[in-house]
Amino acid sequence: MTNILHAMLGKGLGGLEQVFLDYQPILEAWAAQHDGRCVGVVRQGGKVAAAQGQRTPPFVSMPAFTDWDPVTLGAAKAVVREAQPALILSHGQRPARLFAKAAPAGAVQAVCVHKPAFDVAPGVHYLCVGQHLAQLALDRGASADHVHFIPNAVTPPTARATPFARGSVESCPIKIVAAGRLHPKKGFDILIRAIGKLRAYDLEVTCEIAGEGDERGALESLIRELDLAPCVKLVGWTDDVAGFLASGDVFAFPSHQEGFPLTLLEAMAVGLPVVATEIDGPNEILRDGVNGRLVPDDDVDRLAEALGEVVADPQGGVRLGEAARALVLGEYGPDQLARRLEAALDGMFTNA
Repeated sequence: MTNILHAMLGKGLGGLEQVFLDYQPILEAWAAQHDGRCVGVVRQGGKVAAAQGQRTPPFVSMPAFTDWDPVTLGAAKAVVREAQPALILSHGQRPARLFAKAAPAGAVQAVCVHKPAFDVAPGVHYLCVGQHLAQLALDRGASADHVHFIPNAVTPPTARATPFARGSVESCPIKIVAAGRLHPKKGFDILIRAIGKLRAYDLEVTCEIAGEGDERGALESLIRELDLAPCVKLVGWTDDVAGFLASGDVFAFPSHQEGFPLTLLEAMAVGLPVVATEIDGPNEILRDGVNGRLVPDDDVDRLAEALGEVVADPQGGVRLGEAARALVLGEYGPDQLARRLEAALDGMFTNA
């Protein structure tokens, strides 16, 4: 019997939480094939716990104050006693440290690594969403047979973009879309400044940014400062991300730091031409001029220039969007995720 404890203690419904949700049915199926079960563990009061509805089996909710306080540690030990896991797979450092203290002797421990800030411990397996993260795990001392590259995946969307189909640049403003948490590392201030430059070049473009976060006030101030309120909108978050993305003509991704960005994959999957910063993560997905455009990080001028070039060549933009969609549907779908994760699980028990 091979039981799995699958833990994620995030508060929201961002990329980390979505990967947890993507993994859960794959882990449940794999455990069932090995006469076991997979217990999903989430944060009490978090959005994943609140949104699960009538899910069967339900996620186990537990407090998550710190990885050392007695209440949280006691809850983790109780979950472990009930689950009797042969494998504990955690998303992020907090549950990894917490369940390492509660793990039964002989249990395989694994961590899904979403960003560069992580520790390496002897004997632990690392499921890395980006090749750069896998290399970091190796550089920090993890053995090669304990490091697994499992890129994120997206479900093929029902929505499909029709970039530049509404008319020419002269007759209808081009709509640039972006999405993500309103946080400084997402670079939305760079995008807003780039839109200002495009407008100064007399290009009729608008921009909508979907998302929420602590930087909303600063971004709203920047929009007012640059007199862009008529054409740049912070539209809040949406439950229909694919539908929002498909409403645009071009997708901008000005982020400063990423693992393997789901929002970029989602934009590519609906068939949008994308312009992204050339950082770890996007540069593992995109080939400049083939299935998207890559620009230097934190460079307003180059971002504006690349967006302007896509806008000025609608047919080329459509070709970029079609190539992007073909790549995501062929390489980063649910079936590919299941195959990669199942291979990693098999490897963990071979190289425990």
